[in-house]
Amino acid sequence: MSENNCNKLYEEANELYREKKFTEAVKLYKEAAELGSVEATYMLGICYNYNLGVDEPDESVRGKIASKYFIKAGDNGHADAQCFAALCYLHGIGVEKDVETAIKRFEDSAKGGCTQAMNNLGYIYENNLNYTEDEELEEEEVAENYQLAFDWYMKSAEKNDPTGQLSVGKCYYYGRGVERNIAEAIKYYTLSAQQGLADALFRLGECYDDGEGVESDEIEAFELYKQAALKNHPKAQCYVGYAYEYGNGVPKDMNEALRWYNLSAQNKYFQAYCNLGCCYEEGRGVKRNMQKAIEMYEEGAKLGSVMAMYNLGNVYAFGKGVKVNNELAVEFYERAAQNGMPEAQFNLAQHLYEGKGVEQDYEASAYWFLEAAKNGDSDAQCKIGSFYMNGIGVEEDPELGFKWFMRSAKQGDYDAQYSVGVCYEEGIGVEADINSAYDWYSRAAAQGHSGAKKAMKRLK
Repeated sequence: MSENNCNKLYEEANELYREKKFTEAVKLYKEAAELGSVEATYMLGICYNYNLGVDEPDESVRGKIASKYFIKAGDNGHADAQCFAALCYLHGIGVEKDVETAIKRFEDSAKGGCTQAMNNLGYIYENNLNYTEDEELEEEEVAENYQLAFDWYMKSAEKNDPTGQLSVGKCYYYGRGVERNIAEAIKYYTLSAQQGLADALFRLGECYDDGEGVESDEIEAFELYKQAALKNHPKAQCYVGYAYEYGNGVPKDMNEALRWYNLSAQNKYFQAYCNLGCCYEEGRGVKRNMQKAIEMYEEGAKLGSVMAMYNLGNVYAFGKGVKVNNELAVEFYERAAQNGMPEAQFNLAQHLYEGKGVEQDYEASAYWFLEAAKNGDSDAQCKIGSFYMNGIGVEEDPELGFKWFMRSAKQGDYDAQYSVGVCYEEGIGVEADINSAYDWYSRAAAQGHSGAKKAMKRLK
C-alpha cells in the first residue's frame, strides 16, 4: 500500500478519534502502524495509556502495551512519543524503572522541541530524582540540580510553554537555581497566567494578596483567585470562599463562601473541610451543628489539615458536642504539634504537665512548652520561663528563665511582665534594678494584674 494510503488511514483514524469513536479509531491506527506510520504508533500508545477504545481491562497489561508503542515511535524520532516513553521509564510503567534511561529519552525528546520533556527534566533535577533515596546529597549537589532544573524550565519558558513559565517563576520566587527575585517571579507568573494556567493565576493572586513584588490589592487578588477557581483549582476555590466570608476584595456573602468551600472540599482540599467545620461549629451561614463540624474536621485532618487536627483536639478537650475525652484530645493535639502548630504544642504541653489524658511527664511537657515558645507563643514563653526558674522538667537556669519571661513580656503577656518585675526586684537571673522592676510592674498593672498593683505600692 502506498504512503498516501497509509496517511489516509491515519487521517481517517484521527477523524474518528476527534469524534470520540475510539474503538474504530484504534482499528485504523493499528492498520496504519503496521504500514509504518510513526504517528499512528504514537496514537496507539495514547489509546492504551488512557484506555480509549482498547479491549484490555488489565491496567498493568495496558501499560506494557502503551510503553511498547511509545518506545517504538520514540525510537523512530517522534518527540512526544519519546517523552511518554521516558515517563514509562521514570515511573516503571510497562518497563523496569530506570531514571537514567528516562533522562536520556527526555533529553532526546527535548532536542525534538517537546517542552513537556523539558519540564519533566526540570522536575527530575528539582526533586533530586537522579539520585536514589538512600543517597545523602551534599549541598553542592542539590545546588547543581537546582541550576539544571532552572535551565530546563527556562528552555521550556522560552518556547512560550505556560508550565515552563510557571516553573521559572517559582524558581525565582524561592531562589532555586537562581538568585531570588520576586519581580522576575511575577513576570513569569504573569506570562503563564495570561495563557490561563490555573496555578499561575493562583500564585499571582497570592502576590497581590500579600503585596509581594506588587502593591497589595485585595480586589485584584480576588479576581485572580476567582479565575483560578473557575478552572477547578482546589486551593483557589477555598481562597475565594474565604474572601466571600470575610469580605476580602469582594462584598461579604456567606452563601457564596459556603458554595466555594464545598467545591474546594469536593476537590479534596484539606483546609476547605476545616473552614466548613468552623462554619458549622459557629453557625456561620448555616445552622450550628457540632456533629457536622466534627465530620468536616475529621475529613480535613485525614487530608492533612493541621488546623483541623487542633480543632478536634479542642472538641475532645472541652467536650464540644461530645463527652470530654482527654485521650483523644492529646492524640489530636500531638498530631498538630508534630506539624509545628504552637497552640497545639502549648495545649499538649499543658496536658502532659497536668497528666490529663496521658501520663504526667514534666520533661515532655517542658519540651513542648519550649517548642511552642520558640514558635512565638507568648503563653508558652511565660510557662517555660517558670520551668527554668523552678527546674521543672529541665535543669534550673534562672538566666534562661528570665530570657523567656522577657520575650513573653515584650509580647504583652501581663503574667510575664509581672515575673520580669519580680526578677528585677529580687535580682533573679538578672542584675537587680528597682526602677526596671517598677516599670514592668506598671505595665502588668495597667492590664489589671493584681499582684503587680500590690508590688507597685510596695516599691513607692
